[in-house]
Formats: sequence, C-alpha cells, structure tokens
Amino acid sequence: DRMEEIAKTLGGKQYNVGRRKKGWDSVPYQSTHNTGGAIMGTDPKRSAVNTFLQSWDVPNVFVIGASAFPQNAGKNPTGTVGALAYRAADGIRNHYLR
Repeated sequence: DRMEEIAKTLGGKQYNVGRRKKGWDSVPYQSTHNTGGAIMGTDPKRSAVNTFLQSWDVPNVFVIGASAFPQNAGKNPTGTVGALAYRAADGIRNHYLR
C-alpha cells in the first residue's frame, strides 16, 4: 500500500502492485534452485560446516547438498552439488573414519 502511495505521489505513469499472499506456496519455486542454510567454510564462527560438509558442532553429521552454498550462482547447481557430495564422501572415508 505504501509503495502504491509513493508511486502515485511521484507521478509514476506505470507501476505494478503485487500483494503478498498469506502462507507460503512452493509452486513458484518448482523450477528454481533454492540454496543456503548450512554454509560451508573454513571458520566455525562464520560457517556451519567445514569443506567436507561436516558439521562444526556435531562431528558425526555431514550436510550434503546445495545448503552449503553461501549464495546461488544462478545456474543449475547439480554438477557442483555432485562434486561436493564426492568431496564429503572422500572426507568421511579418508579423514573422519580414521
């Protein structure tokens, strides 16, 4: 409502007001690649998992998937997610299990 008021006051010739729907609907996101949530990094103060996707706080938890991305690159993340899964498997086998 406020945006519409500002647009009218500024004399906008064309504007579009989108009203928020109540609740959350996954339909608009079915062809997108939502990422983030368990950010990978080298510093436990600034990330949730290490570079093997191993939780800093719970050592026997590995978080595999695009949740490790700090942002979305805007392209299909499948290859990168596969590479990270391979790296996590390597980390589990060659570092964690030892």
